[in-house]
Amino acid sequence: MNSLRAKLTKIIEPERISTNGEYLDELSWDALSEGRFHPRHQPELAAPLCAVAPVSTDEVQKLVRFANEESLPIVPFGGGSGLMGGALSIRPGMVVDLRRMKRILHIDSEARSARVQAGAVLEAVDLALNQAGFILGHDPWTVPVATIGGAISTNSVGYRAGIYGSMGEQVLGLEAVMPNGEVLHTRAVAKHSAGLNLNALLIGGEGCFGIVTEATIRIFPKPEARLFCGYLFASFEQGYGAIQEMFQRRLRPALLDFGDDAEKPGGAILYLVFEGNEELTAAEEKQAVALCLAHCGKELPSSDAEQFWRDRHEIARRFARNRRQRRERGRDGIYRDWIHVALPSSKVLAFRRVTREIVERHGVRLQESGLWVQPELFSMRLGAEDGAVANAQLALEEAIEELLRLVQQLGGSMEYTHGVGVKLAPLMAEEHGYGLQVMRQIKQALDPNNILNPGKMGL
Repeated sequence: MNSLRAKLTKIIEPERISTNGEYLDELSWDALSEGRFHPRHQPELAAPLCAVAPVSTDEVQKLVRFANEESLPIVPFGGGSGLMGGALSIRPGMVVDLRRMKRILHIDSEARSARVQAGAVLEAVDLALNQAGFILGHDPWTVPVATIGGAISTNSVGYRAGIYGSMGEQVLGLEAVMPNGEVLHTRAVAKHSAGLNLNALLIGGEGCFGIVTEATIRIFPKPEARLFCGYLFASFEQGYGAIQEMFQRRLRPALLDFGDDAEKPGGAILYLVFEGNEELTAAEEKQAVALCLAHCGKELPSSDAEQFWRDRHEIARRFARNRRQRRERGRDGIYRDWIHVALPSSKVLAFRRVTREIVERHGVRLQESGLWVQPELFSMRLGAEDGAVANAQLALEEAIEELLRLVQQLGGSMEYTHGVGVKLAPLMAEEHGYGLQVMRQIKQALDPNNILNPGKMGL
């Protein structure tokens, strides 16, 4: 260990190299709780040997070259808020903590873009953009914790994705250190037709194909207006019909959150937020209101939707205050998990009906089901408790895997926002077929020493 530290001091300042056990333990996990592992697929975990905190692309480049020389695995670490174990250490190696690379390098108001370092926290970027009259379009629940690079690595979806798109769709150009230590720069333009779009290699790549160090992202003018509305429908199906018609008419709410709660029966609640140009926003809201009423929706006070909007990031603030609490979930014998799947909208209701039989057969409780952003993106929250069902954690995870395989059989995707990490890695062959072999061949060609985030994504 002393030899490793001595070598690293030739690359990076000693005070930014750590072997502190408590710090390494924090960096060895993300927000994947112990209770969400499938007991039959739980990976072997290993404590990191050290952590380093670079402040520049040049330092990251030197660290990657050093790691190749030493055959030392690297785990890139951003906010640590990933929910699939993409930042877990499964081989003794070096964690590259990117959170000191947090500068906003340039805001181009005319081009409506910003160039930022990968370790910049989403909330900090948004606040800086607000001062210039813009907003960050990416708005997940993890805004106070997640970093730009981390969000790109899973191509995550946020509350406002209905009009601004996923994080990947907001990327114009990237700078990344590739597994061989070379630095890749892609052109920060809205569209090109000159070969492959290499941004796609890194968007959703979970740090397996390169370490993103800078990103040029789209930014959006502050909305002139923001309108809130909420509706209670007698059933999920009734509300889904209203949402389907809304999208057929090309209405695009900034926020769409819809679902029912089995623990609070009484119907399904839809929250909508429209924002942007004042006149267009008012017109869209008016049409959405008419559609919800036509589908027998009961209007809720707008204050309900406003409260939902205000509270949307609170779970991340609690996580930031006590990361270990989330990690240790399940130790009390109460297991919780969820699915976030993408399906053709024509198959959502049929899938939802079949899931009830699957869940009941495994003795698991369906707690909540709903949509986020658009009708194709369907989510469910499930739970199991020791004493109520034998081998509760296994029963829950077996139900989850059966549900995800059914999604794949229906032509859908097993995850639309959180990535793969280690949790969903065993299902990557079913998800991609030969495509997984293509990814593995790319990984082998770019990273023959397998140093970048090994063991993730089924690679």
